[in-house]
Amino acid sequence: MSRRVTIFLFAIAQLILLGVELFTHYDTTVRQIALAITNAVAASAVLWFDRWLMKKGSHISLVTFALLAGAIWLDALGNFQHLYGGFWWWDRLTHTVGGMTLSAGFIDLFLSYRRTGQLQASWIWVAWMGFLVGQLIGSIYEISEWLGDFWFHTQRVTGTYDTAHDLFQNLVGGVGVLGVMWVGRKRD
Repeated sequence: MSRRVTIFLFAIAQLILLGVELFTHYDTTVRQIALAITNAVAASAVLWFDRWLMKKGSHISLVTFALLAGAIWLDALGNFQHLYGGFWWWDRLTHTVGGMTLSAGFIDLFLSYRRTGQLQASWIWVAWMGFLVGQLIGSIYEISEWLGDFWFHTQRVTGTYDTAHDLFQNLVGGVGVLGVMWVGRKRD
């Protein structure tokens, strides 16, 4: 699939989701606006990141684009279809895909530095660092959830083992994307 088609499909998918988030009634207006902002910021950030990488002679992989769109859609569906409360496994699925997305994005970043000669490292080292940074970011997010509950009573941590489950699913996703990228990698 060409780069333009990939970017076009990603943008269309996120615009459709933005329309659903803003123009259907599924929650309080404030939560709907918050979800729409999350979608718009994430989509804009990834398109900016891809453009930045293109200037450096690289790009975001198709795997990362697909995972990011999937992660945003899964989270949104969980909210506006109330799947988080309806299915015990929905939160675990979203964290698995989120862990995959974070690791894939950082692997893409380090691979771009490798391709341009700014980083002299093996593919395995680059993938491992991308995985580790993705896990770090996922952990920081989990800490932010806990701190939000502690300081502002946001009630995002939904049980004794919620954080542990989320961290484990992020790890499973990160390991999974390492496998996917290893199988699909091109000899750099």
